[in-house]
Amino acid sequence: MKTIRQVTLDAHKPVNELLLREGYRIVKTEFSLLNQSIVAWIEEPLRADLPLLPCFLKVIENSQPVPLVYEYVSSAFNPFESKAVHLFKVPESVARAEPTTLSAVA
Repeated sequence: MKTIRQVTLDAHKPVNELLLREGYRIVKTEFSLLNQSIVAWIEEPLRADLPLLPCFLKVIENSQPVPLVYEYVSSAFNPFESKAVHLFKVPESVARAEPTTLSAVA
């Protein structure tokens, strides 16, 4: 069995860290008009024997530079402000490292 979790992400954090069951999949990202936040919908197995894995996600505004090592996941659009944001998966080695400049990880 599996479930879909709704997770609110903090667009102002350097990286959002989640603990998810092995086999998870991010299926959708949207902009919540109610609380002006980014919401990710994540499919996750319900098996208790599967290990929890760290998942590092970063919300980046439209037209902002993105390090080459980040992996695109999804986008969300705020229709009232005509503003898009994009969700990227950040490698654990980069997320756990000391703060770096974009050129250091690109």
